Amino acid sequence: MKKLVYLLLLGALWLPAQRVYGQEKSQEKSAEKPKIDDRGKVAIPVKVQIVFTEHDGDKKITSMPYSFISAAGDRIASFEGTSIRDGVRVPIEVEGKDQKTTYLDVGSNIDCRVVAEEDGRFRLNMIFERSAIYPGSAAGEEKLEVSRPNGQPLIRTFRMNVNILLKDGQTSEGVLATDPLTGHILRVSVTINVLK
Repeated sequence: MKKLVYLLLLGALWLPAQRVYGQEKSQEKSAEKPKIDDRGKVAIPVKVQIVFTEHDGDKKITSMPYSFISAAGDRIASFEGTSIRDGVRVPIEVEGKDQKTTYLDVGSNIDCRVVAEEDGRFRLNMIFERSAIYPGSAAGEEKLEVSRPNGQPLIRTFRMNVNILLKDGQTSEGVLATDPLTGHILRVSVTINVLK
């Protein structure tokens, strides 16, 4: 009888231990599974080229290329992306009781995040910001035929937030903007290449 009680007691202790052991094994298997999925989240190095081109009719006036390397990940991966800040600080005189000089950033700002799609294409989430001094609007230059407050230079700006879907080696020239004062057309082209 004692043997039977010991066997029942041993069985009562052994059964919950088996359940805990089985749960630990299933948790280990489920913990291993995301590691396999993580391999799909490896960053793909890509080269992105952006070219700002200004045209007066058919005549090209300026071309400003920017090129950088970025990491393309899937939608789940959180790669930071790439940012470019390129420009100059322009002094602006502020009149008042005490005349002061303040500075305004003029140039190009680009923020880009690249996501690799399942079909082999790349989605570029881009924010462009470009500002420039109008030719002839700074002190001592030929006058622009626009009234300017206190002789300060006129600053033109262009801002855009765009999502572009491109294949490796493809170029998109879908961004067009017309300058309201000069009528010049600003074109932005974007090209992506996978680095091997």
